Amino acid sequence: MFFSHDLIKSAYKKLIKLDSSDGKSRKEKVSGLRYLIATSQLLHQEKTESVNLAVGSLLRNEFINAVGNVVALNEQGLYSKDFANELDTKRDYGVGSNFFTTRLANSRSQDIEYPGRPAALLFLTQEHASILPNVSQTLSDSYGIESVKTELCIWLLRNEDFNVITKTVSSDDLTNLITEKLDEKYTPEIVASISPTDTELQNFISGIKNDFFVDEKPDYSDIAMISEAISVDPVALVARVLSNDLSDDNDIFNIVQKLLTRGAKGILFTGPPGTSKTWYALKVALKIIVGDENKLERVQFHPSFTYEDFIEGLVSTGSASGTDPMFKPKDKVFLNLCEKARSDTDNLYILIIDEFSRGDPSKIFGELLTYIEPDYREINFRLPYSEKVISIPQNIVIFATMNPYDKSVVDLDSAMERRFDVVELLPSVDILRSLLLDSGVDGDTIGKIIKFFNTANKLSPHGFGHTYFKGATEEIDFILLWNHKLKFIFEKMFRFKDDAYKEVRQSYVDIISEANKDSIV
Repeated sequence: MFFSHDLIKSAYKKLIKLDSSDGKSRKEKVSGLRYLIATSQLLHQEKTESVNLAVGSLLRNEFINAVGNVVALNEQGLYSKDFANELDTKRDYGVGSNFFTTRLANSRSQDIEYPGRPAALLFLTQEHASILPNVSQTLSDSYGIESVKTELCIWLLRNEDFNVITKTVSSDDLTNLITEKLDEKYTPEIVASISPTDTELQNFISGIKNDFFVDEKPDYSDIAMISEAISVDPVALVARVLSNDLSDDNDIFNIVQKLLTRGAKGILFTGPPGTSKTWYALKVALKIIVGDENKLERVQFHPSFTYEDFIEGLVSTGSASGTDPMFKPKDKVFLNLCEKARSDTDNLYILIIDEFSRGDPSKIFGELLTYIEPDYREINFRLPYSEKVISIPQNIVIFATMNPYDKSVVDLDSAMERRFDVVELLPSVDILRSLLLDSGVDGDTIGKIIKFFNTANKLSPHGFGHTYFKGATEEIDFILLWNHKLKFIFEKMFRFKDDAYKEVRQSYVDIISEANKDSIV
């Protein structure tokens, strides 16, 4: 059984007693509590005294989820900033904004005293967070925990399944049930600090008229008057081509996560044309940055793209008759991203470079080729045009896409290759089938297309991608696809292998109905 809607709603509404103010002070206390309780949950889970919460670490996402367990109202990211009408929809539940820099003692920057901010509950050392030894006294002195112990515990256990038979129990039994559940989730010092006494619990439940428990977990997302508190941005309702919707168990995402956890700073998505390289780079990036496109930058390399376009260059700023210099150095794409990342070190910033080898990467990166390496991050060096001293932040990751089989591009030199881990994307029957099913193609046609796809990849020297069929639904789509795209691709691919071309063409013709086979040129 689960806590009833009435019990949860009453607890939520009374958590406002944590602070009587109607603004920053209460939000700061809720913020401190959610980080403390999430840390306690991970410490209990990992059976350790400190947890590694660095960006990219294995426990970082678990920490964010644990914070959500404290404040989330629903699974879409809506959460309470102050247990009142101040709500937000960040997918990171506020972990990324200022957690490492200001919320912990011995913070990454310095110990800063903010007006209205309560004392720290956690301690930071080398990206590892632990609970301060005087936490119980701090909760009492700075957070007003004594006034909301019962309410907080009921709220924290709102998603828990209790092993009870009757829907209404005595206050003593309810106290024991709460303590037992807290012991299963949190460290002993936190359980001791937030557990209510029998009297506190009795006073709270005396105002609850209905049952304490229900058979099914209730929907409590309405308890904060959501319709009144959230103003919807119409722009956010527009369907996006690339939304942050990659599943947690996606193989490519999990590979990238493992590489980043082990210190990778550059990842190269490589494979034949049509194998979703750019799609995966964008989808994985959006998932890592939790859909915040302010943390994403994209460029495309090409033969005319230079160091002056990517790092810094001289731009005209004056006239020949003026007193100002005619040219001044200006930061370009990569330096601008470095500046943003340096001011927000709690979060990863991702640069996506499409068509990586269509330019000359070694010339485009210049002296930065050394400093994008993990071991040389945060090391100062001097730029040639501006002569200013900079460093590359640790929280910048580079994703690049490249078709290694395209003969019109340069080969990467060994120095550049050494700075990137490679994720190879190959033609996939499973993805092809999924694309065709999503387009409503019938099963018989899908079977014929897969047969052609396998034939093409068996004969192709470097592979033939699945995305060529994206969006094709009707027979006319498949006719146009061959006559105006695939025909020319395979003619070039099998320029000196006429038999291979004929076999591929015939396999494609088999997809088309008898009445329309002559439409294939």
